[in-house]
Amino acid sequence: MVFGRILGWVLLVLTVVMASADAVMALGPADYSSILTSDVLTLLTGGAAEPTESSQTFAARLLDLPAWVVMGTLGTTLLLACRPRTKRYRFRRK
Repeated sequence: MVFGRILGWVLLVLTVVMASADAVMALGPADYSSILTSDVLTLLTGGAAEPTESSQTFAARLLDLPAWVVMGTLGTTLLLACRPRTKRYRFRRK
């Protein structure tokens, strides 16, 4: 649980960095090209991501999203799934 929370916070920090990089590139004088998820995946794995036939449309749409959207969603999901929960005693007598 602790590892999930730490990874979630790291992903959210990376999301802020990627979103600010996209904002700087959008305001620059050159043509705007966003950081796509497929670009990040290519940098991490060393090869181009090729979706299988069964998930062609979903995977293609996911890889065409900006990287900060995907990383932010993953980080938020991890933080919500791994949060500390309060113990509820359902049958506790007072």
